[in-house]
Amino acid sequence: MSDTPWYYADHQQQRQGPVPATQLQQLLGQGQITADTLVWRQGMAQWQPLHGVAELAVPVPTPVERPQDPYAAPASAFDPTALPAQEPVAPGQQAYAAFVGRNFPVYRRKWRLDLTPDGVAASTNAWNWPAFLFGAFWMLYRRMYAVAAMWIGALTVLSILETLIDVSDNVSLVITLGASAAAGSVGNHLYLRHAQRMIALAEARHPGDAPAQHAALAGLGGTRWSAVLVGMAVYIVVIGALSFLLDP
Repeated sequence: MSDTPWYYADHQQQRQGPVPATQLQQLLGQGQITADTLVWRQGMAQWQPLHGVAELAVPVPTPVERPQDPYAAPASAFDPTALPAQEPVAPGQQAYAAFVGRNFPVYRRKWRLDLTPDGVAASTNAWNWPAFLFGAFWMLYRRMYAVAAMWIGALTVLSILETLIDVSDNVSLVITLGASAAAGSVGNHLYLRHAQRMIALAEARHPGDAPAQHAALAGLGGTRWSAVLVGMAVYIVVIGALSFLLDP
């Protein structure tokens, strides 16, 4: 078997991968996937059941009678970026859905994607509570590393100025709340612009290959808790260093 990376749909119809063909065989042997599991690799026109891919050499399973699901899409139409039938993803929105991940319905409303027939997002001023409450840590969670670094830098400069000017605690609290309110106000806009930059990058890397673009966006987007933990550690170190340097 070749080392070509493969993607597969798990029991919740979520895309997983990339994994080599040998790992697919291991997952099959462990019962984590079946011969009916849908798989895809770059170059394939659509997702196919594992047993239908000759190069993976999986035997055809014994047919089993199952109740017909009137809402189920055919295997050839499977797309792991799709939402349930009651909330379909329009063609122009699929790249956004692949990038955002599970929370796409929330951002689809905040970005007003359904109001634009061509799927081009229209930025909205809707309030973002996670951005207000957690600021740069929410940005890190959403993998907006450059934006988070600039936000932390701006807050650090504000802290230095507050110390040098020797502002009162009440003024410092107002500044902190103002910075949080600013994050809550522009959080959705910043995330939209970040998503559009990543979509443009995926399109440039895989021109004309939508499945490959969506796979790349799934890798670039989503969320990452480890980035939050690293950001917290860096923030503690920076605050500690500033306290030491600026302490009279």
